[in-house]
Amino acid sequence: MRYLKYDEQLSQFFSSVIMDTLDSLGRRVQCMDPRIRPLVPSMRAWGEAVTIRFDAVVEMPQLPYGLEIQAVDGLREGQVLVSQCNSPELSAAWGGLLSTAARARGARGMVTDGGARDYAEIVELGFPTFCRGHTPYDSLGRMDVTEINIAIRCGGIDVRPGDLIFADVDGTVVVPQELSDEVISKAWEKVNGESRVRDALRSGAGVAETFAKYRIL
Repeated sequence: MRYLKYDEQLSQFFSSVIMDTLDSLGRRVQCMDPRIRPLVPSMRAWGEAVTIRFDAVVEMPQLPYGLEIQAVDGLREGQVLVSQCNSPELSAAWGGLLSTAARARGARGMVTDGGARDYAEIVELGFPTFCRGHTPYDSLGRMDVTEINIAIRCGGIDVRPGDLIFADVDGTVVVPQELSDEVISKAWEKVNGESRVRDALRSGAGVAETFAKYRIL
């Protein structure tokens, strides 16, 4: 989808490099709440945001999981599902079966400020999942997806369909789509610059002289 052409570059990025680049462009608050963590530290995800919003419910919906199923069935290669959860309790916005379905469609990951369950199944599958906590509680009868493909606020950050999501153990960064080309280009320059700095430091160069030369730290 939108960012597949940048896969080679994005595979070599880290959330810190992207956030540094956004800092340089004056977008200094683009990283989600640090309580949103990968199920295991090695998980990484990047791609085009597909958005859904959960709202609290007090009754069983007539069509359980209706819009959530629609969103997952609509996922395409290179996309990341992002969910906002408006619920007073932590219940699972994601689980093992949905991870299986999303992976089969080529999706790159799931980010939610709600909970996830089926930890062992998702980890064995290797589907990158970032959430605010683990819980056995199902969403059924607790919260339900009320809208899809709309602007949401996940982990304290605005996310729109088509924004670039990059998530790793350091954090989940949201790149507004109108800045994505510029951010990727500048982040690629920074990655290459950091490699030169790293080589200089390994050779014994001082931090001060290396920073003065490259202006990267």
